[in-house]
Amino acid sequence: MEILAPVGDRSMLDAALAGGCDAVYLALKHFGARAYAKNFTLEEVKDIIQRCHLIGVDVHVTMNTILYEEEVEAAYAQAKALYEMGVDALIVQDLGLIHLLHHRLPELTIHASTQMSIHTPAQIEQLKKLGVKRVVLARECTKAEIEACQQSGVEIEVFVHGALCISVSGQCYFSSFCYGRSGNRGICAQPCRMAYTLYKDGQPISFNQEYLLSPKDVSVIDQIGQLSVDSLKIEGRMKSPVYVYEACRQVKMVRDGKKRTEKDKERLKLAFNRGYTLGHMFDQRGYNLMHMDSPNHQGIPIGKVIGIHGKRVKIQLDRSIDQNDGIRFGQAYGCRVNYLFDEKGRLQKHIDGHHRCEVEVKSKIQKGSIVYKTISYALEKEVEKASKETIRKVKVSCFVHCDGPSTPLVCTMSDGIHTVTCVSEQLASVAQKHALNQDTIAKQMYKTKDSWVEITAFACTLVGDIFFPMGVINALRRTTIEALEKERTKICCQPEKPYAFQPKVTSDHRIYVQDLPDSMADLTKNVTNSYGIAACLEMGFEKVALSIEMTPDQIQKTVLAFGARYHVDAPVVVYIYGKIRYMIMKHCPINTVCLDGKRQDCHLCHRHHFELEGKDGCRLLMKGNKDCYMQLFDETPRNWLAMIPAFQALNINDFYVHFVDESPTKKEEIIALIHSVLR
Repeated sequence: MEILAPVGDRSMLDAALAGGCDAVYLALKHFGARAYAKNFTLEEVKDIIQRCHLIGVDVHVTMNTILYEEEVEAAYAQAKALYEMGVDALIVQDLGLIHLLHHRLPELTIHASTQMSIHTPAQIEQLKKLGVKRVVLARECTKAEIEACQQSGVEIEVFVHGALCISVSGQCYFSSFCYGRSGNRGICAQPCRMAYTLYKDGQPISFNQEYLLSPKDVSVIDQIGQLSVDSLKIEGRMKSPVYVYEACRQVKMVRDGKKRTEKDKERLKLAFNRGYTLGHMFDQRGYNLMHMDSPNHQGIPIGKVIGIHGKRVKIQLDRSIDQNDGIRFGQAYGCRVNYLFDEKGRLQKHIDGHHRCEVEVKSKIQKGSIVYKTISYALEKEVEKASKETIRKVKVSCFVHCDGPSTPLVCTMSDGIHTVTCVSEQLASVAQKHALNQDTIAKQMYKTKDSWVEITAFACTLVGDIFFPMGVINALRRTTIEALEKERTKICCQPEKPYAFQPKVTSDHRIYVQDLPDSMADLTKNVTNSYGIAACLEMGFEKVALSIEMTPDQIQKTVLAFGARYHVDAPVVVYIYGKIRYMIMKHCPINTVCLDGKRQDCHLCHRHHFELEGKDGCRLLMKGNKDCYMQLFDETPRNWLAMIPAFQALNINDFYVHFVDESPTKKEEIIALIHSVLR
């Protein structure tokens, strides 16, 4: 199983390679779902691909945002440039981009992003029609669902460590509609990490935890032996090099049959943790899934505040502390320990556990506060050293021979896939005193300490008493390694193919109320461009429900582009009335706060009126669906009924209406209004 590491900058790349990853995933400045990571330029990615391929590490690039009509060609151009640089795979969410790449660059390997919300073999069968080679399963998948998907004939990738989105992957519109920052565009404002109050029948429920939507971090590292997937993915392109190094190192340790120690686990907690859960993969619910006290990195507890003297806080330590460590007092104030004092007021660099220390703070601290270490300076330095000094090696065999005086020295190296042979420029002379022997040749050939090569098998045959200067032997070693390097980093790509897809379109029209039929299955959910419409038609769908994130102007651009390219009307369905569903999740705040969090035979959300209120005063309606997934809805419905004539002018005649808690009278009124507007 491949270990796939997150890389947000160069230091994280160094840490991932030192930690033992098999592949990395990263993004460029555009079209990646972590827009606030540092990310890379095309030239930087080219260098990274060369560096990684040399040591046998794959490079995957995330282009996993939805694309609007005017962005598709630019995204395609970026994908084409990456293909020509030798990228191993693109991780893509947008169906339109997948469709375009499938037709124009069919040899480019495409992985379906977790944002596509894939959790069934049937969905995978649809994606296979678009040439998808790997699926990153939704983080809501259970172990049984993962096992079912493993029979699909494509590679399966799952998250084994890192942050857990509480909403079903790719189906969260909370940030988009409330904060103008779409999670499907890589700029999520993370409303799930904010504080909320739960209301029941108009009254607030008294509860001492505020972060009702904030899950723990998923970590199934110790359960890796129960999985048989193709790729073990670590989340965290916005985390630290320490986090990446420790996560890679420990996933590798367990994958290779070793057990983690408590010290290992503590190091990973120090790197970053919100508490750990086995997640939906192992059916964790309620308090086993959520960390509702705080959305922050928890670190590890190291002591307690026993006194305050001016700007200094006195701490009784349970564990050691170092100068430059990061600490936090309770859930409120955190700082770096710039100056560390012992109990006698003397400056120290290190103080052991079970002693007392003092640190300076710039905020009011409560006596009795638990002190957490959130950054280990010693661990930072250790990882920094390992990242600089670790040289990943490739095992090669080496064979050297010479057929006698006046013939060259010949060196052949092989990594098992690529084989190169180089000859010395200088020919062998007759030995005057000491003839060259195999041991001398071997000693020079094994001088690969600072290179990526590790010779694990060596053979040598020499005919007659010959002599070569040591410089000739060393030069031949370097030349042969360089030749093998060129072979390992050689880029092979096929020419671009012309795009010639022509969709088949049906012409019947209707209003869809409540549920969309199978002809518009889940994969239509985030279609935002004309190529995405074509992708759905290629997969066998008859109609395409456009994304609720699209504005009327974007809808117009999309259908006009579709008509101009394919010379038929776009078979799209537009959401014209209903309360927008901001989020759908397996977690139920209602059941967790009011009962036990197990989500069994509850029905509370159908017997009472529940709302979730943020600190901004905005309230969301809460309703569970038939599968006991909790949904959050805007309390004010979208009403685009007056825009029906404008849509019809674009030859859009299919509309979708969704009722949440409207009365029968209100439903009849809305349907009647729609029919009165339709021409």
